[in-house]
This record gives sequence, structure tokens and C-alpha cells, in this order.
Amino acid sequence: MIYSDIFSNRSKYQKFIGTAEAFSLWDMLSSKYNALERMQIWENYTHDRDLKHFLTSLRKSMEKHVKIVEQKSQKYGIMGPDGRFSDIRAAINSEIVRDEFIARDLKEFIQEDILMLVKAIRSSITNDDIREMWTNIFKETVNTINDYIKYLKLKGWISIPPIYPHLPSVINEKIDVGEAFALWDHLAFRYDNIELTQHFYSFAYDFDFKFLLKEGIQEILKKQAEMLEKELRHFSIPLPVKPPNVMPSVEKTDLIYDDNIFRQLFFGVQGAVIVHTHAFIKSTTNDRIRQIFKDLLISEINIQEKLILFGKIKGWLNPAPEYGAKIK
Repeated sequence: MIYSDIFSNRSKYQKFIGTAEAFSLWDMLSSKYNALERMQIWENYTHDRDLKHFLTSLRKSMEKHVKIVEQKSQKYGIMGPDGRFSDIRAAINSEIVRDEFIARDLKEFIQEDILMLVKAIRSSITNDDIREMWTNIFKETVNTINDYIKYLKLKGWISIPPIYPHLPSVINEKIDVGEAFALWDHLAFRYDNIELTQHFYSFAYDFDFKFLLKEGIQEILKKQAEMLEKELRHFSIPLPVKPPNVMPSVEKTDLIYDDNIFRQLFFGVQGAVIVHTHAFIKSTTNDRIRQIFKDLLISEINIQEKLILFGKIKGWLNPAPEYGAKIK
């Protein structure tokens, strides 16, 4: 059986949710209620027309997300947090808060929101319906912060870190020191991923799993490594040590079992999501490099989704404690 065929049999609506999923529903609503209240206040103090427009658009988008999460909470019988103040309009003195401060505060909130969503997706392994909701909201939010960083740069409202000092004179683009390290760190991480996954392939027994591992090495890890190598050479960043091209086969494959190998692989993908997320939200100098990290992040989220479905079908994911709420 080809592993990708398995995913067409996913159960979209499930009867039970896990304790982590129940908490994420409550926690996300609590966070977004507070954020909506704060955005209403900031709208009263904002002078810049473009910023006011962005605030209004973001608030409407967040209100849409809140309704979706509220509906899921109602569906699965999860008690929501206390409500928020519904209408805040008066500003005593709109001059006491600068637009630049509001803009930076908003950026930090969106970054925190992305990290919360990553955590919610990571912990939602019991109910596919809820994880799909978080993933859709996450992808919208990633696009929002990407566009917002470009806007902040146009306004001059974003601080630029120190520029990487060893750039070749022949290139016309710049990267900051954080982006330079993130590129190097990603490539070193991928090199280790390639070597470890090759070891996993040697020990794996299940046919579907071996196919998944081989495809992951050839179609994902190595291609991403080649892309990152090209970027490091472009910016004259030293390359980390590359793993060996030849990996010897093992004679005794029963030293580790497929389910344990799978979980180690799954934890690695979860770690990669965090690495990509931090690189994406902190890359503000070079828009092209931030897009690379964005693409890597979305790709890893999709891989994580496939692994969750694969692991559940194989019975290799440890079942999380259930909250036990039934669909209403």
C-alpha cells in the first residue's frame, strides 16, 4: 500500500477530543477575547489611515476566527472563558499613544498568536476536525504577519538588526545576522535530519513506513538541503559539516521497532516546525529569505499532518488522555 493512499480514509469528524484539544479551545478563546478588546482600544488611538485599516481588517478576521472556535467549543461541549467588553469607543486623549508603538505591539501579538497556534496544532492528535481548524487559522495568520512586516518596513516602524558583515560585493540584497544564522542553522539541522532518517530507513521493517522514509529523504530533506546550500553560498556563509553520502546497512534490524522509530521521526518534525516558525517570524530584513522560511514552515505543517494520520492508522501514536466530550 502506498502511504499517501491512506490519507484519503481520514475521519474528518470524530466523537472524542483530547484533554490538550479541550484546553487549546479554551485558551485560544481567552487569548483572542483579550486581543479583540486591545485592538478596539488601539483603533481609538490610531491616526495613520493605513494602520487603522489594517487594525480593522485584522479585528474582523479575528472575529471570524473567534466564531469558528466558539462553534467548535459548542460542538464538543467545552465551556468557554468569560466574555469581553463588546464595544470600546472613547479615547480620552488620542495623542498619548504613538502609532509606531501600536504597530509594534500589534506585531508582537501576531507573533505570539502564531506560536500559540503551532502549539495547538502540535497537541491536537486525537481529533482531526479540530486540528484542521487550527491549521487553517494558522495559515491565514502566517500570511497576515508576512504582509504586515512588509508594511512596517515601508513605514520605517520596524527595527533592523545588524547586517551580516561578510556579504559579497557583487550581490544587491542584504541579510541581517539573525537571518544568516537561521539559514546556517536550518542547513545544519537538515544535514542531521538526513543522516538520522537514513539510519531509520535501515532499521525500518514496515513497507509503507520505508516508502515514507525514502520519499522524505529524497523528495524533502535533500531538496531542502540543496536549496539552503545555494543560499549560504550566495551570501558567503560557511557551510556546516555535511553527512556522509554512503551509509552502511545494518545486519540486526530488531534492535529498534517501527513504532519507536516513527515516534522519534514525529518528534523531529514537531521540532522542525518550531525551528521554521522562529526563523520566519524573526526574519524582517530580507523579504525573500522570510518567504523561504515561510515555505519551509507550511511544508513542515503539512508533513506533520500526514505523519499524524499515518501514525494513527498504524497505531504507532500514543493515544493522548481523552476529554471525552461528545458532539452536540
